[in-house]
Amino acid sequence: MKVAGIVLAGGLSSRMGVDKAQLLLEKQTLLSRNVSLLSALSLSDVFVSGLYNGFQCIEDINPSLGPLGGIHACVDRLYNDYDALFVIPVDMPLLGADECSYLMQQFAKYPQGTFYEQSTFPMLLPLTVQLQNYLLEALASPHNKQRSLYRLLKTLKLQPISYQISESFRFQNSNTPEQWADCLETYHSIKESKEIS
Repeated sequence: MKVAGIVLAGGLSSRMGVDKAQLLLEKQTLLSRNVSLLSALSLSDVFVSGLYNGFQCIEDINPSLGPLGGIHACVDRLYNDYDALFVIPVDMPLLGADECSYLMQQFAKYPQGTFYEQSTFPMLLPLTVQLQNYLLEALASPHNKQRSLYRLLKTLKLQPISYQISESFRFQNSNTPEQWADCLETYHSIKESKEIS
């Protein structure tokens, strides 16, 4: 099965005030960090939803429509060459290889697609006609609620996977300066505890 990794990085970062993809963690941008994370998995290729030099990029067909717009552009471009997409957002800096690998394993059991109960991302989406049609319908709607990720997961009946509650911090987003500060604090706490133990 050919699975393409996708880092969603085409947003406006309006709540953050600066481009989230270019935020630095351990002297590495969040974009580079998440591309490296997906590149370490058993995926066929890794793409960036957005426009950044030095990466395999896929630009939105319909700009400013949020994550669903990015997913739609990736589905449109990759549909004929891949079987599924492994999708993560650029603003999830604490996501690790263990969470990604485990979701890949679960996808073998649940080919309709998978995601974690604690978060809409990461998600594994099989490239199907149903997905194509759903995205076209959702993006054509004038109502924002039709473009929610939660609606996508429910309509396409992706399988929610339970994960250790103690590791739920891995799914923290950094949409605002406050959330980014929280993520940095958590990251340094984890690093410190590992160094002590």
